[in-house]
Amino acid sequence: MIRTLPLPQVAPLALLALLSACGNEYRCPTPIGKIVRDNCDSYKTKYESLKVELGFSIAGISVGVKAGKEKLRDPSELLQVLMLETMALCKDYNACRMPSTDYRRRREEADHKFTAVVAIGQQLKGDLDKESKRKLLEKLMEVITSRSRPQPKAQSTRRASSRVGLWRRPIAYHPGMFRKATSPWFGSKYMPARPKLASGLPVLASWWIGHGGQSTFINFKFWGKTEADDRIYVSFTDPVKDYDAAVRPTRNKLQGSVRISERTMKIGSKGAMTLDYKLGATGKKHRIGTFRLAPELWLKRGYMAYNADPIRKDPVEYERPWIIFYSKVRKQPRVTMRCKHRGKKLDTVISGQSRTNPYRASKLSIHAVPLPIRIGLKGGQERTTWKKSMPGEKPLTDMLAKEAAGKWRCVAKINARKARVFSFELRADGSVVPQRKPDDGAWPWWPVATKRVPNRVEEQAEKAE
Repeated sequence: MIRTLPLPQVAPLALLALLSACGNEYRCPTPIGKIVRDNCDSYKTKYESLKVELGFSIAGISVGVKAGKEKLRDPSELLQVLMLETMALCKDYNACRMPSTDYRRRREEADHKFTAVVAIGQQLKGDLDKESKRKLLEKLMEVITSRSRPQPKAQSTRRASSRVGLWRRPIAYHPGMFRKATSPWFGSKYMPARPKLASGLPVLASWWIGHGGQSTFINFKFWGKTEADDRIYVSFTDPVKDYDAAVRPTRNKLQGSVRISERTMKIGSKGAMTLDYKLGATGKKHRIGTFRLAPELWLKRGYMAYNADPIRKDPVEYERPWIIFYSKVRKQPRVTMRCKHRGKKLDTVISGQSRTNPYRASKLSIHAVPLPIRIGLKGGQERTTWKKSMPGEKPLTDMLAKEAAGKWRCVAKINARKARVFSFELRADGSVVPQRKPDDGAWPWWPVATKRVPNRVEEQAEKAE
């Protein structure tokens, strides 16, 4: 029998105290009036921590649940949707799009749901049989996917209802909502062809070792046919550690992922990692490879990644190439890039994105910078006009694939310090001219010639470690 822990209620006064502590007073136009702005980033941190805790709780359990037309295998995906809804709610409140009374009610409902997820996660950590844990996990999915009670009829003016109504729209699930510029995407028309390995092994598409709080996570993504009874074996040399875990295939079994979580695991930037893959169909173990954990290997590499444009839009009608590279700068890196095409300078400074959570095995940040190139997959000719970087600057308009053909040279800067120089050539169809075969662990990306330039920003980051 499964016991359910009592769920504490969230007091409205406590919530008001939290808003007063975290926000600042602001007077919105009539009829909203005075509000106390909330700290929306704190909810992102809270939900990210909960995702980490659930990673430990549901290790070894697999369950399928439908969200819309898609079947999910990991509740953390739906938790990501819940986080986006909560942050959208907070941002709409801060932007004076809803009254304080409505916001408090919605926040109480979200807090109650959050508390319920935490309570079920704690029960999953208990000494329960697999079937009991599976039922708890199904209950967890019900809590996450449950809808709030209907919104009472608004009694404000038409102007107010038009502003307030923006936040009510639910966020519908679709595969693209989890795409990121810094993560591999396997749907690109222009990514490297998947090699045919012996014995039907999938390709190691990407791997990274993350650190969160007192925990360490080993993550692998495989590209190719995977089965639910496949297994991987990982060995580290410094310190000496061995781990094994089951592979989780996607719905079509053409991709698979593995996530190993442990609080006591201390994997640094020394030694090497050996990875073996055991096929469930044959019971035979095969060596994928041995990988050095030295950070200098990744710091010297640069890649071209093709991603959907816009990244999270489905169906995908356009693609855009991005430049990917790594650094040790983790405190608010501001990445920019200037390019030359066929020897001619492009006027606009291009801004990039960064993931500053510990990456690979060496607490590296990963940076992604878009190129001003838009490739229509079905003959599309639509261009994007980029925002001006500074007043008086000429706005940059995307090139189409034929216009972007030729040699490119791009200089990336971190916090206005020259850090990398990339050189590559594009064909008339938008594809990159290969310079060498893709690296294991970064397979969907094309390697490009990369020169690392010594700079003070990275030197200071290394000294601070």
